[in-house]
Amino acid sequence: MENLVVYKGIPCKLLAAEEPFPSRLQITSPNDISKAMQIGFSCWGYPNEIMKEVTPEELECLQHFGRFPLN
Repeated sequence: MENLVVYKGIPCKLLAAEEPFPSRLQITSPNDISKAMQIGFSCWGYPNEIMKEVTPEELECLQHFGRFPLN
């Protein structure tokens, strides 16, 4: 699973859980690094792996609606 979604206004790839990693979001544009870091993303690998683990609630919303939050 690799879907394009929007998380708090930031376009991301939704990456499926793969041992040992949980489901996570990866930003798609380096222009969003600063905003992403402010809302809980971190660098998992230089230079472009800016990612965030997603909670079960976030995952369900992203899978069904393609964005989080809904409003």
